[in-house]
Amino acid sequence: MKKISLVALALCAGVPLLADGPTVQVYGILDTGVAHVERSQSFSSDFVVGTNPFTQAGRVTGATGMFDGGLSQTRFGIKASTDLVDGWKAVATLESAIMTSSGRIGNCTESLAENGGKSVAAASAISGQLFARGAFVGVTNPTYGSLTFGRQQNLMFDIMIPFDANGMAQLFTPIGFSGAFLGGGVTENSRVDSSVKYRVKIQDFTVSALTKVSGTKGPDTTAATACNEATVEYSHGAFGAYVGYQVLNNGITYAANANGSVVTVTTPTGTATVASQGTIKATVYNTTNVNAGAKYNFGSVLVSLGYQQIKFEDPAAGDAAYFSGLAAGSQYAYGQQIASYTVTAIGPNDKKQTLTSLTAAWDVTSKFKLSGGIYSVKIDDYSVNAPTSAKGSSTNRYVSLIADYAVTKAFDIYAGEMNVAASGNAVNAANGWYPGGDDTTKNNVLGVGLRYKF
Repeated sequence: MKKISLVALALCAGVPLLADGPTVQVYGILDTGVAHVERSQSFSSDFVVGTNPFTQAGRVTGATGMFDGGLSQTRFGIKASTDLVDGWKAVATLESAIMTSSGRIGNCTESLAENGGKSVAAASAISGQLFARGAFVGVTNPTYGSLTFGRQQNLMFDIMIPFDANGMAQLFTPIGFSGAFLGGGVTENSRVDSSVKYRVKIQDFTVSALTKVSGTKGPDTTAATACNEATVEYSHGAFGAYVGYQVLNNGITYAANANGSVVTVTTPTGTATVASQGTIKATVYNTTNVNAGAKYNFGSVLVSLGYQQIKFEDPAAGDAAYFSGLAAGSQYAYGQQIASYTVTAIGPNDKKQTLTSLTAAWDVTSKFKLSGGIYSVKIDDYSVNAPTSAKGSSTNRYVSLIADYAVTKAFDIYAGEMNVAASGNAVNAANGWYPGGDDTTKNNVLGVGLRYKF
């Protein structure tokens, strides 16, 4: 990242400025390439990755296209800092997610609303906001830590990146692609609006906490009404470990409305129907997330282990009544009309999702690195009011391999592959929904890309 002093800029422009003015960093990453997905709809110019490497039900054919962010999400940002007193600094960050394939701001909710079965789409915290990746301000001190306020990456996102030897590559790892792992079960929560984050390092330990302080309730927030998180990281020499805990209330995740369906809305003269084009549907959850990880650096080889379990529950009775009482089509999220809310999807049985991972990276030379990993995601009771042996259970396995060559510190080229294999009652049921259709138990993504950091 290049630092640009406002003093120098002001002098060039002939504008007087105090010598103790702020330092501004303009930075970014352009990460793009071409990939082929074995089973996929066409690539999307709005969906922030461009393609979806997960299994695609009912898709007999694949797709080849340009993706965004094979290793790192394409972004542009501005950071500012100003020295205060006694080691204190004021800091601020604004960061946007952009699409190299189209030049647009990433807008995954729009891709859901416009999808209609024509292209890939998935939920995300990146939904057309100008500074979707971050907008926060605060203070920091080497001894007392940092305290920041605004829209911020949540602690699970912060802590899981250094404990994945694949660097949570966005197109070639499940946790890099799906914000549901980083958001504690709700993708849209991978970044938290109206949040306060505190982080402090005490010898070999780093302690972090985050809370959401928004006083609004329901869908007008477009995200969870409450989020509380804490992580503790230990690092000493070649060894590191962490534990994390998160509680999320009324987390809202969005999805494409069923292709061809309609929603009835109230108008001044009665009622009318609205086609699914331009609408989305929402599901409301309460979740509890526990995760942990460990890593060890054997010289040129890094090995990491990861664990996460997310428990899904229905909203509290009062909250469920609030959401279920909303008229279809009367609410909007990120500019898209919400056709329906699902608020009692879990029932009396636990719905749990458990992730385990083993990853490793080898610095073959100072410029060339190989990394790979195995990720297993087990889902219990992924259905409505059903026992754990019902059709909702499944196990998904992901195998990743990445080769990365750094031409310079700023520019690298890479190739990656992720193989997906799914099994369990949920997968068998999906195949049953598409008689004579595609095999939804597997998928594969293979891509080559380049990344430029400035």
